[in-house]
Amino acid sequence: MKKKSFPVGLSFDVDGETLWTARDPENAKRPVQLSMGAYGLIEGVPRILKLLAKYELPASFFVPGMICERYPDVVRRIAGMGHEIGNHGYSHTHPHKFSAEDAERNELIRTSALIEKLSGKPPKGYRSPAWEFSPRTVNLLRELGIDWSSNMMHTDQIHRLEVFGQKTDIVEIPVSWMLDDAAYWLYSLLLVGKAMQPLAAVEEYWKTEFEELYREYMEDEAGERKNQCYMLTCHPQVIGRPARMKLLETVVCFIRSFPNVEFMTGAQMRDRYRKLANEAEFQA
Repeated sequence: MKKKSFPVGLSFDVDGETLWTARDPENAKRPVQLSMGAYGLIEGVPRILKLLAKYELPASFFVPGMICERYPDVVRRIAGMGHEIGNHGYSHTHPHKFSAEDAERNELIRTSALIEKLSGKPPKGYRSPAWEFSPRTVNLLRELGIDWSSNMMHTDQIHRLEVFGQKTDIVEIPVSWMLDDAAYWLYSLLLVGKAMQPLAAVEEYWKTEFEELYREYMEDEAGERKNQCYMLTCHPQVIGRPARMKLLETVVCFIRSFPNVEFMTGAQMRDRYRKLANEAEFQA
């Protein structure tokens, strides 16, 4: 019996300037700080799209509404190349910082409308700014028809999202700070204590993590790890530097060298999970 393919996801949070203005509104008055975010749209995204096209790989992009408004042609290009675009809030404000439900709802509704206008389809995936939820987030996602998210860190397996004791039908694709470029390279004079890590160290982390997850999956005879996956999270303003793009390509080629590996969008991982999941359990 042929082993099912091990799912690998490439995801890109296209935060642009909102990464900095959400951290500190005063950054809107700091043009050099903002230029760090703009680099992701001007230089980073084109390099990423070129790499994905070279190897014919699908990817999921999460875009804040403000970036949709500021760089509509970039968002159209991402969608036009067949990649998935997910909701990433409007202003990149962390959900738990909203004092009122309407504020969080309006951010999500506004962003979904912008993405649909630019891509031709409403987003079905959601990644929270800062990977955090408010007590209201899940119900708001349901209102919008979001059916998969990528935020939780307690398991390596795709599963049904459960937060605040509430189990949902939203499919959750797990993430990790270890597989996030910002953990190693997000740097600014305003981020006290941050230091950039060497390329070789990050390459080793990402390759070894894949190799071990893949080994566990392939050696699993009982089916206990049938929903295991590898989801890499990158930011165009971080990964989009030439040297780091070279590293990303090296990691991609390393993963592609393994048999029974399939690169998927978040939506494709969602569909795979639903197909593999016990129907009665999924609908419980």
